[in-house]
Amino acid sequence: MEKNYINSVTISLNENLAPLNQVTTEEAIMFNFNQPISRIGTHAEKYELRKAVFGTEDVLPMWVADMDLPTPPFILNAIKSRLNHSLLGYTHTPDALYQSIIDWQKQHHYQVEPSQIVFTHNVANGFFMAVAALTRPGDSIVVQLPIYPPFLKAPKLHERHLVETPLQLINHRYEVDFEAFEKAVVDNSVKLFLFCNPQNPSGRVWRLEELQELADICLKHHVIIVSDEIHSDMVYAPNKHIPMASLSKEIANITVTLNSPGKTFNLGGLQIGYAIIANPKLKAQYLAICQQNSIDSLNLFAQTALSAAYTNQGLQWRDELLNHFTDNINLLESFFAKEFPNVKIMRPEASYLVWLDFREIFSSHQALKDWLIQKAKLGLNDGESFGGECHAGTGFMRINLAVAKMELEKALRQLKQAKHFLPA
Repeated sequence: MEKNYINSVTISLNENLAPLNQVTTEEAIMFNFNQPISRIGTHAEKYELRKAVFGTEDVLPMWVADMDLPTPPFILNAIKSRLNHSLLGYTHTPDALYQSIIDWQKQHHYQVEPSQIVFTHNVANGFFMAVAALTRPGDSIVVQLPIYPPFLKAPKLHERHLVETPLQLINHRYEVDFEAFEKAVVDNSVKLFLFCNPQNPSGRVWRLEELQELADICLKHHVIIVSDEIHSDMVYAPNKHIPMASLSKEIANITVTLNSPGKTFNLGGLQIGYAIIANPKLKAQYLAICQQNSIDSLNLFAQTALSAAYTNQGLQWRDELLNHFTDNINLLESFFAKEFPNVKIMRPEASYLVWLDFREIFSSHQALKDWLIQKAKLGLNDGESFGGECHAGTGFMRINLAVAKMELEKALRQLKQAKHFLPA
């Protein structure tokens, strides 16, 4: 009896681990993205830290980049299926897990080999280790501002020299000043480029010619590229994600690609990440740091979740999720156009995060923060945390739209009610 029970669980797990090209395509599955889910009492970071971050619990938190939407049921079912087995011991990383990543990356025309994959606990953890592995104290690392705040912390915490190159804001869209970027690389003898593809906080999806020019500069000056591509699966048509390492063998040879299903499938709490490194020398350096910190594998439930996510069912769910995000983005844009026409909305080309420019209304960043927290009672990401010493985020805020429609409507009502507190 026990033997049959274990076999049934094994079959279920193997089905979850089937690569994309072996999964039968099913009819599109309808999911409910408009049912609010309370996260109070679950130790959710964005709720538990409201007092510490905003000075009050009385804010609607729309900051931490995870979703107030359910994790896909087929992933939860895979985890529940594994829990039917009564033993949670040490787990070997199966070959099928590597194959899941390989098959998933094919949608981006990115050819990956099993030997190129190294597991991390999340993408941020991955680029912290890349900084430690691929540079030495005193080396220069370049970033483009505004940028995800850990990009600014990682070099400093490792005693590296941080080089900031601001992106150019042209017609409410960020563009690269390639001449200034190359000058910063040369003048500072830069060794490593921490790159965000797609860009965070703006949701900018980089075009082929932009990626090629950045890569050519790095090839010319022997700069290693660490490309954070965690938002790559949430790109809105007609935009297309192009992995930096997919451009050529030469570029793959200087690139470390970091990714995770965590953002797309709301799995941040499981600590899932992986690096793809084609260059054996770079991989050996990276893996050495991973092993020094005993971080080179995933826990049992992270493995199970990744396997279930990277399937055709995951693609179907992702497409429906993007439809929901599109509706929320459209609602936000319509609201601001009517109620706050002087606030510039940078419509994201990827992800559920929207970069808001309040500079025409507020000359003081502190006044903007006070108005949002005290009057609108909203907890958004502070733009200054993305701006570095160049202050590229002053006057901006980032809002998370991965919520049910009624939660977004509540936030918009609070903004409207706070209008009469705006500066004259």
